[in-house]
Amino acid sequence: MAFNLTRMTIYALVAALEEDLRFLVKEHIDNVNLIDSELVSRSKSRIEKDIGSLFSDLDLNDIIDYFDLGDTFQTINANRACFPEHVSKLIKTLTKSFESIVSVRNRVMHIRPLNFDDLPIVSEFCKNLLNSENSITWNNVRETIQKLDDDPSFVLALDIVNYDDDQTINHNLPMPDFDETGLIGRDNEVDQVKQLCLGGFPVISIVGEGGVGKSALALKVAYELIENDSPFDAVVWVTSKTTQITLNEIKEIKGAIDNSIGVIQEIGRNVVGNEYDSNNLDEVIEYLSAFKIALFIDNLETILDDNIRQFVGALPQGSKIIITSRIGLGAYEYPIKLQGVGESYASQLLRTVAKIRGVDALSKLQEKVLRGFVNRMHRNPSYIKWFVSSVQTGLSPEAVLQNSDDFLNFCMSNVYQYLSSDAQKLTRSMQCAQGLRDIPELSYLNDFDALQAQKAIQELMATNMLSQSSVAKGASVKTSYQLSELARAYLGKHHKPSQAFQKEIRDKRNRLNSMFEEQMSRRTGNKYLTKNIKFRDKSDRVIARKLYDAQNHIRNSEHDLAFEILQEAQRLAPDYFEVARFMAYFYQKSGNFSEAREQYELAILLAPNTAQLHYWFGKFLLHSEENVEEAVEQFEKAHNLDVKAIEVSLALARGYLFQHEFDKTQNIITELSDVIITADDHLIKMYFDTEIQVLYRRADDLSKSGDLEQSIDYMERMQSKFQNLEDRHKDKHLRQKLTKCNYTLSKILKSDNEDLKSRAAKIQDWIEHECHS
Repeated sequence: MAFNLTRMTIYALVAALEEDLRFLVKEHIDNVNLIDSELVSRSKSRIEKDIGSLFSDLDLNDIIDYFDLGDTFQTINANRACFPEHVSKLIKTLTKSFESIVSVRNRVMHIRPLNFDDLPIVSEFCKNLLNSENSITWNNVRETIQKLDDDPSFVLALDIVNYDDDQTINHNLPMPDFDETGLIGRDNEVDQVKQLCLGGFPVISIVGEGGVGKSALALKVAYELIENDSPFDAVVWVTSKTTQITLNEIKEIKGAIDNSIGVIQEIGRNVVGNEYDSNNLDEVIEYLSAFKIALFIDNLETILDDNIRQFVGALPQGSKIIITSRIGLGAYEYPIKLQGVGESYASQLLRTVAKIRGVDALSKLQEKVLRGFVNRMHRNPSYIKWFVSSVQTGLSPEAVLQNSDDFLNFCMSNVYQYLSSDAQKLTRSMQCAQGLRDIPELSYLNDFDALQAQKAIQELMATNMLSQSSVAKGASVKTSYQLSELARAYLGKHHKPSQAFQKEIRDKRNRLNSMFEEQMSRRTGNKYLTKNIKFRDKSDRVIARKLYDAQNHIRNSEHDLAFEILQEAQRLAPDYFEVARFMAYFYQKSGNFSEAREQYELAILLAPNTAQLHYWFGKFLLHSEENVEEAVEQFEKAHNLDVKAIEVSLALARGYLFQHEFDKTQNIITELSDVIITADDHLIKMYFDTEIQVLYRRADDLSKSGDLEQSIDYMERMQSKFQNLEDRHKDKHLRQKLTKCNYTLSKILKSDNEDLKSRAAKIQDWIEHECHS
């Protein structure tokens, strides 16, 4: 089996270190009884595996020759008295470092994925051994480092020899192809996928663009699942990868599986065995039911069809399917959407690869420059490695970055061609209208209805071609979308919109801007008018247009048209409180008060700190449901949020008035006395109406309690207040309300007090005169 330079370099250094330590043991241990019997037994087992049998004349040196790294320093530490003091002290001091290197050695020998720092750890340790002042010569380590300096490729001629049993479950995992650097920047994702494999989800998908590291992540997890404490009986790996990127082209992989039947047959051969009947899917399902198997299917997008969906849907409990794909299944799965690695990790990856490959033009650059490069490569690990390889051939970094068509095509191949026409159209419009766009705007730009837009977005999200941003707006969350960096770069080179389409989108965006300006100009200064719409931001203009149209249809009694528009608005922007508020207004005008209440409550739930919503809900409760108590609660909330709003203050004052909280009403009236002149005529009339009403309602309450003297006083104060009003405020409505005083006055006229009766009669005559003026 061929291994890469990184693994073989570590192997060469560890093998040299083991040989030097074995020499120390041979030099100072001359009695086999001084060595731990378990180590001797393990060594004899290795000899038997190597030569096929044990000879009776094995000497101590033969046994020590089969010691591994851990055996050697443990033997020295256990027999310190047999070694010179400087040797035993040094080995004791180095024990913790030796233990770390044992872990690296085991990854090398047992063919496990390497960590990104394995080579630096071993290399630095060995160099430090030679540079430190100690009397141990470390001849083999010195010779190996010298050879590496002269010709690093010499290690490729070595063979990794391991005689220990690999205590793992059955598996067919391939060699990891990320040994060169290890899996940098994916620790959190490895833990997440591993936990999902051990959890209750039957199907886990790792979805992302080409080269982002889906297969590497899956393989790293797969190797962690084969250890002897694994809950699985077997781990099976099947790949349908059909292409690979080289410096000059995208190459087809000869003999690759390129259809779903071939993948299912391959799964059958690996799960059931060579006796598998290639046409019997039930046999595979039966094995997956009888045994707990973790089945990894790599590059599923190349063969995704109904056969695969049927197979995945029939997965029995206990076994797991982990897929990597550029396109999600769309059902069954728990998706992990893989993006580029973090900026610092991407920079570290670039520098590490450049160092390993001896590309000083990159490895010695400043961190700021490297981060600029990796961001232009969208922090895609394969892109970064391809970039280093290209620079290694003598090309300048800028030339490589500006001519990366092949790589972009490799990353997005098997994705764009499978998109629906709606999804493809959406990508074209998003190239023309770059930046974050919400669903209403995207539906408008593409002439989609809500369902079309949502399906297209869902399709693109499943391919990782879109990124999304969610911003809290009150209690709701506003979500917007934009093309991912890599998708935008690929589409710009291979699927650029036509000039005609670009003009069409540009014209639509201009109309949107005009629409927004028109909407803003239509808004009056009074934000508490029903027709005024509160925008969360400029992107609400599409929905606002629909709400205005619906409102006009309601006013024209065209309720069916209004409801249709409002339903579409709700599908496009279910998180927008104004949609719920207009829907409430529709139900209110239709007489469906229970639905109206529900929609008002939804609007407030979405934007609880919006004073207008509490005001409008309070008005509905007061006038439609005649629920004074709850109405006052809403007016109080609105007032707390907007203490300067005259509309809210008057609504609250009138609510208190209907509750007979006359002092509270009067307090608000007094507070408004200096500013009411700035209000419009309607509010001014409402103010004077409230001022008049609070006086005669007090009089009515006092008469009912028997205090006729106080009652007639308030009646006279009411008369004086009315007479002092300007004639333009004494409208028919206000004059007609004066007749409500007659009931109270009739009670006073029945009293025995002639003075009170006389005063009451005068007021009654005055009211009669005013009502007929």
